[in-house]
Amino acid sequence: MNDRIKDNPTFKKFEENIKGAKMLKDIVSILSPLNKNSKDKLNIFEVFEKIEIRLKAISQSPDEFNGLFSDLGWIAHESINYELMQHCIDLAKKGNIKSAEEQLAEYYTSENLKLLILQLKTTKEFQKRYDLITLAYKDTIEKRFHSVVPIILMIIDGGVNDIDKNKGFFTDSTDLTAWDSIAAHNTGLTKLREILNRTRKETNEEEIFLPYRNGILHGRDISYSNKYVAGKCWAALIAINDWAKAIQDGNKNKPKEEKTLTFRESIDEIKKIISDYEDHKKKSAETNNCISIWKPRNLKIGVDLAKFGEVEDYENFTPEKDAVKFITNWKKKNYGGIAKQVYCFIEETTLSKEAGRIRKIFENKTLKAYEIKRIIDIAPAISEVYLNVIIEYAQKDYELEIKLRMIYQNEKGDTLVIGQKNGEWKFIDSFFFHKIEYLEES
Repeated sequence: MNDRIKDNPTFKKFEENIKGAKMLKDIVSILSPLNKNSKDKLNIFEVFEKIEIRLKAISQSPDEFNGLFSDLGWIAHESINYELMQHCIDLAKKGNIKSAEEQLAEYYTSENLKLLILQLKTTKEFQKRYDLITLAYKDTIEKRFHSVVPIILMIIDGGVNDIDKNKGFFTDSTDLTAWDSIAAHNTGLTKLREILNRTRKETNEEEIFLPYRNGILHGRDISYSNKYVAGKCWAALIAINDWAKAIQDGNKNKPKEEKTLTFRESIDEIKKIISDYEDHKKKSAETNNCISIWKPRNLKIGVDLAKFGEVEDYENFTPEKDAVKFITNWKKKNYGGIAKQVYCFIEETTLSKEAGRIRKIFENKTLKAYEIKRIIDIAPAISEVYLNVIIEYAQKDYELEIKLRMIYQNEKGDTLVIGQKNGEWKFIDSFFFHKIEYLEES
């Protein structure tokens, strides 16, 4: 494994592509006096100077962060907020490492976790533990850190056990590395395990600021209930999930050597990088603008928004429109349509299996009427739509309130912000299905 994260293949490949682009720019510069079109082509390469500066900062930051913070229980990982990481590095270099740790602890015990922990649902080993994760999140927001810490430590241990088929995160024989990974670099999770797994043989009443697994779960470290320990537990769990994703993507071991590109293929790849960078920059600017101006809507049902209606009666790209789309699919017994609206299937689940599961829940329950009761915009990409529904089942009518908790994303699965176009609101949780299932027991 590479000694530095900046030497990971992904970073090195970008670096080589930029060098190739600069060489190509030199060739075009020589030709420009002879060809008027060459002058125009030179403008394409101006973006590479900015990319090179940005890449240098991004590729160096994880190593710098780990060097400054890993002994304190924080490591760089793929899902870390880059601006926060760089800001903390800057603070630490100025001698303000306590202030940096304060900001990290605040970040990982705040509502910033909401979107981060959604990623855990995409990993089957954490998806099955998501009810516990949700409870731990609620306790975090309400500052019940005494409850959060042991729960997250148990989720980490059990989840890694299932992923690696070994004996969990805290076992030395568990290989926590992966090819071309930030979290799973040997300066990341492996180093973190060594710190958190330290022996704690005596009862300690002094406050600790590292989540020592043995001391906490064996009742030796009593004074662990603070935001620093809780935040480090959450950050470790999210970093572990990044490692799990690398394993899922087949990056456990070094892949076969890639073929060497021809000069023409290299040029085509460089052109694609330019195009992708410009597209990414445009989308990022749009997303940041939408986030900066976002505020929860104060919709009055029956005034700003119809209580009842068809899909066409609601504004495009809104959670209420996709909520009514769900209602329409239910009315039409379109179980495949409902399955497409469910957010994040577990790995083994196919659309047909999900549709079959939904059919079993809904097929004998006829939707007779619905009413939108309220809509709460929780975050720029998350809203909750509350519906009252009347269901006929076994020749009886039942009135229920169901909550659709929804997240906004595009067809690639990237999270969008309300106000952006060409997205779809999907159900984050399908727990409201259980209300409908329970009719069979009533």
